[in-house]
Amino acid sequence: MVLKVLGSSSKGNCYILEASDGVLIIEAGIPAIDVKKALHFKINNVLGCIISHQHRDHSKFLKDIISSGIKVLALEDVFVSHNISNHSFCKTIEPMHGYKIGSFKIFAIPVSHDVPCLGFIVEHQEMGKMLFITDTMMLEYVMPKLDHIMIEVNYCDKILQENIDAGIVPVSMRDRLLHSHMELQTAKDIIRANDLSEVKELILLHLSDNNSHSELFKEEMERVSGKPVYIAKNGLELNLWR
Repeated sequence: MVLKVLGSSSKGNCYILEASDGVLIIEAGIPAIDVKKALHFKINNVLGCIISHQHRDHSKFLKDIISSGIKVLALEDVFVSHNISNHSFCKTIEPMHGYKIGSFKIFAIPVSHDVPCLGFIVEHQEMGKMLFITDTMMLEYVMPKLDHIMIEVNYCDKILQENIDAGIVPVSMRDRLLHSHMELQTAKDIIRANDLSEVKELILLHLSDNNSHSELFKEEMERVSGKPVYIAKNGLELNLWR
């Protein structure tokens, strides 16, 4: 299984999981043409696309994905926000339910954001179980044994406060982030709470342009987890094995 990161920021999010028997796309926040290029235009290999929530950095190119003949699974809120209804390539999903997309098994987890939002446990025989969680202030659940973790670490409170004091970001940013995105300490607490015995690596998602520090986050998460840590950015490719 190969993970390809096509974007992981407020500018656009998209991740590709390439198995020997098909492809799963996670998020539709970058142009469909860039997705097609990453797949060498082998669109027939795509089994489907899952989207976490309606914000445009995660769903902006939903209609283009559908127009490419790719089935999209998302909350009803996502389709409504794009004025889509009763489309044959759209499937509405619900929290705490499981779904199958080709050889991929998907379980939808409710998470806390400023709009309805999901995390996912994605399972495939070639990689085992992967937790995907982005754009949330917290995770209320302890996960079953995982093989891979993709988790948002958007900002560090200390860096945020320094930027507020320096006038780089407005004071209002603190309240918004507290209720919508994951802080470094919260991410560390989540990692400590889960069984990492089978986890191969952590991939950190959606780092803030102003309020994060990739090397610090990598170092802190490696110290807490004892696992290799990667920063998701355009062009990153990883082999995910069971």
